Amino acid sequence: QTRYLKAERQPARRRHRDDGPLLIIAGPGSGKTRVITHRIAYLVRVVGISPYRIAAVTFTNKAAREMRQRLVPLLGQAAEQLTTTTFHAFCANVLRREGEHIGLDRDFVIYDDADQMALVKRALIELELDPKRFPPRSILSGISSAKSELLGVEGLAHRSASYWDEIVVRAYERYEDLLRQCSAVDFDDLLLKTYQLFDRVPDVAQKYQERYVHFMVDEFQDTNVAQYAISRQMARHHLNICVVGDPDQSIYTWRNADIRNILSFQDDYPKAKLIALEENYRSTQTILDAARSLIASNTQRVEKDLWTRNGSGVPIVIAEGYNEEEEAQFVVREIQSLTKSGTTLGDIAVMYRVNAQSRALEEACLRYGVPYQVVGGMKFYQRQEVKDIIAYLRLIANPDDDVSLNRVINLPTRGIGQRTLDHLARTARDAGTSQFAAIQALSGERVG
Repeated sequence: QTRYLKAERQPARRRHRDDGPLLIIAGPGSGKTRVITHRIAYLVRVVGISPYRIAAVTFTNKAAREMRQRLVPLLGQAAEQLTTTTFHAFCANVLRREGEHIGLDRDFVIYDDADQMALVKRALIELELDPKRFPPRSILSGISSAKSELLGVEGLAHRSASYWDEIVVRAYERYEDLLRQCSAVDFDDLLLKTYQLFDRVPDVAQKYQERYVHFMVDEFQDTNVAQYAISRQMARHHLNICVVGDPDQSIYTWRNADIRNILSFQDDYPKAKLIALEENYRSTQTILDAARSLIASNTQRVEKDLWTRNGSGVPIVIAEGYNEEEEAQFVVREIQSLTKSGTTLGDIAVMYRVNAQSRALEEACLRYGVPYQVVGGMKFYQRQEVKDIIAYLRLIANPDDDVSLNRVINLPTRGIGQRTLDHLARTARDAGTSQFAAIQALSGERVG
């Protein structure tokens, strides 16, 4: 640990004319990924910043991968020294290294949505709360919202204003106890605990603040309170924070994204430079004009004038079908018309609001012989057999992982009934230990 600390201490550097906070409002199709990657290349090749001292975080793994792929041709092997990742991956890496400062085991497991739901259901059962009256999904949503706003159990309790809020607080407290027993964190914890680490352990915060001369955030409109707070912590020393986003493209409020982050950035950084990317390289002027007229009624936005060199293009068509079958037939006829005029099927996309709407479209494609591919089916790691194997592996790495234990304890079937499992859960709860530890105690055995 001492060697690591010494390795990351960096010499002081002179201020450069390109230093300071920067807000880039990037309209759709304006080439914002290109702007970010070329800004990084400029900082490395022209300004002389070590790539090791630059971080660029974004919202999805796909966006982070694309950023890394674009940087390799610009920087060569130097691109490997950059920190280009998602917020959650960045925080997970920090916590693996430094989490012991706040009592977090470095071998913690990260619970996905299904794991979190299982733990919330267990918490409700132990609290003798009816899951039909207090749906676990709604309880988990309340816990997630609190964590994204950097609220622990006590913080949420101070804000509770109804009986429902009190139930969420009770469930939150037990849920946190169960996470600790399992040596686990959820996705929101990655952010919350990283913020708490930097806030409570200034030496650790300073190490990362000094390392990252430039900290950049892509898709800034989709960040939540916790992500913005971490970004501000990272930029506290050098003040070189660059955020790129567009309030008009904020679509993740249901995931606790807070559009106020981008709208208040200039209040938080009064000396911030503002650059607007208004030329669109993707669409026609007709589409841009229609989009502008729709979004103009939004009050929480930054005004910009999108334009393009692509010409006006063809008019937008709004077609109404009598039912879903007629609607699907219209779509297929339009596809056939496009392919006859030279458009390839790979250049055509059909979007729908909910997955249930794909049935009529798929049936029409099959009936008229139109090849298609449904994007966004079940992911590999969500398959039952894969999750079962991963549960065994996680249990080997962390025997205190109750969620994984409950998934595989009867897989393959071992004749362990629900009454036995309930008794095991009660024993573990009364002893304040994990269920595996309770099994060891009952059997008089020890592992390792």
